[in-house]
Amino acid sequence: MGNDTNGAVADCDVVVVGAGFAGIYALWKAEQRGLTVRGFERGSEVGGTWYWNAYPGARCDVASYNYAYFFDNEIVREWNWSDVCSNQEEIQRYLSFVAEKCNVTRLITFDTRVEAVSYDAASALWTVQTADGETVVCRYVVLAVGALSEPKAPDIEGVDSFAGEAHFTSSWPRDRVVDMKGKRVGVIGTGSSGVQCVPEIAKVASDVFVFQRTANFVTPTLSGPMDPEVVETMRQDPGAVRKELRSTYGGNQPLYIGPDRFNDLDEAGREKALWHAWEQREVALAFWDSHLPEANAAISEFIRQRMLEVVKDPWTADKLVPWDHPYGGKRPCQSDVYLQTYNQPHVRLIALRETPIEKIVPEGIVTSAETIPLDVIVYATGFDALSGPVRALNITGIDGVSMGDIWADGPVNYLGTMVHGFPNLFLPSSAMSPSVLSNMATLAEQQIDFIFDTIRWLDSNDQAGLHPSSDSQDFWRDETLRFAKRVPGALTTESWYNGANIPGKPRRYMVYRGGFNRYHEACYAELDSGFKGYELLSASAAQ
Repeated sequence: MGNDTNGAVADCDVVVVGAGFAGIYALWKAEQRGLTVRGFERGSEVGGTWYWNAYPGARCDVASYNYAYFFDNEIVREWNWSDVCSNQEEIQRYLSFVAEKCNVTRLITFDTRVEAVSYDAASALWTVQTADGETVVCRYVVLAVGALSEPKAPDIEGVDSFAGEAHFTSSWPRDRVVDMKGKRVGVIGTGSSGVQCVPEIAKVASDVFVFQRTANFVTPTLSGPMDPEVVETMRQDPGAVRKELRSTYGGNQPLYIGPDRFNDLDEAGREKALWHAWEQREVALAFWDSHLPEANAAISEFIRQRMLEVVKDPWTADKLVPWDHPYGGKRPCQSDVYLQTYNQPHVRLIALRETPIEKIVPEGIVTSAETIPLDVIVYATGFDALSGPVRALNITGIDGVSMGDIWADGPVNYLGTMVHGFPNLFLPSSAMSPSVLSNMATLAEQQIDFIFDTIRWLDSNDQAGLHPSSDSQDFWRDETLRFAKRVPGALTTESWYNGANIPGKPRRYMVYRGGFNRYHEACYAELDSGFKGYELLSASAAQ
C-alpha cells in the first residue's frame, strides 16, 4: 500500500466484494498474507447466497461432509453439522461462526452495494465505488459475488399489477415471516428453489398452483444424520481431506461409486447396479463410467421410471418427468418430498408448455386456459447465473473498456478467474470455472488460494499486475466447449448453464466440465511457469 510516481494513493491492498464462502476466506487470506483489505457486502450479514435464499425449505444438496471449509483444523473440529444436507439457516450460522472465528467481520461494510469498479492504467490501481458514495482505491479487487446472486426478473406482462403479496425465493424477506397459512399460493418455477419450497408451502396453504415451464430430474437427497465415524475421520487430518477434495472430478468425496463399467454388465447386471446405487442415493454414479452416453441414457431412464412411480395421477406424473433432456443436461434437483406433494388434493401442476401464462392481473395469473385467483405469488424463477453478477457491476478496465461490452456476446476469461484488459481483477466462482457443477466450498478455497498465490508471486517478482492474453482466453473458451461436448445433453439442453433462461442473453456454455482436479492442475501450471498465459505489468511500467 502506498504512493506511485503519479501521486495516486491506494487506501488498501485488496478490496473483496461479497461475504459468502469465497469472500470470507479471501478476507482471512489477505490478512494472513500481510495485506490490508476492505470488504463490502450488500446483505446485512455474512452468507452470500445463503443469506438471501432464506425461503421455506432451502437447503444444500451437497453433503455437509464436503460442503465446508478445510483450511483450518479448529473450524473442522469445533463445528457440528446436524444433517448431511444442511438447511439454509444452519449454513448461514456456520459462515457466521467461521467469520467470527477468523475475525474478519470487522473488515466488512454491510448493507452496501458496489456500483462501479474502474481501473487506472497509469497507477495500476482500481477504484471501487459504493452506492453510498464511498470510494476505495486498491491494487487488487476480488469479486466474490457468487455464481447465483443476480435474480432473474420475471418476463411476464402485468407483474406489477398483482394485488396480493409477491416474493422471490432469491431475496426472501429477512425481517418477517411470510404468512401463507390458508392462502392460495402460486409458485412460478420448478428448478431447485421451486422443488424445495413447494412442499413447505403446501403444508400451510389452502391451495398451491405450481407453474412449470420445464420438467427436471428429481432424485432423493442424501439428507439424514451425520455418520460419526466419517466425521471423526475427517477431523483427524483436515489437510488430507482438503487435498483429496481437490484431486476429485467434482471437488467432492462421493459416498458411493459403482464398481463396474456399464459395458461390462449385461441387462440384469445393469439393473442391479442401478438399484443398488439408488438405494445408496447416488444413482448418478451407478457405474464406474457413468459419463458414457449409453450409461447416462440408462441412468436417465431409470430415474424417469422411479419418478413416474411416485405420482399417482398419470397426467401429472408424465408432465413432471423430463423427457426432453438426459440426466445432467441441466441442473438436476433433489428432494424426498417434492413429487409426493402432488398427491395432495390441494396441489396442482400447471404445465406452461400446454397452457402458458399470458399475464398477471390484480387477482392472480391468467393462462391461455383460465384465470387462477391467488393471494400470494412466489417467484422461483432463478438467476441470471454465472455471468450476471459480474455484468451487473459497472466495471471498466484498460482504456475505459467496459466489461459489459467485452462480455456482450457471452463471458470470456482465462481459468475462470481473470479477463484480458482488466489487470488484478479476480472473479472467483464466475463463468467458465467448475463453478456450480463442483463443490462450491472446495472451489472457493481453491480459487482464493490461487488468487493470493498469484498476488504473492507478483510482489516477489516486482510486477505491478497481470491479466491473461487474448490467446489464453481463446484457448480456455475452446477447452470449456471441448469438455462440454463430452457430456450428454450439455450443449443440446436449454438451461441457465448456457444462458437460455434469460431472454436475449447470448448463448455460451459457461461451466468448465473438465473436472476439478484438471482445473486445479491448470491453475497451478500457470504459477509454476511464471504465468506464461498472461501479460505482466512491471512495477516500473506502472510508474
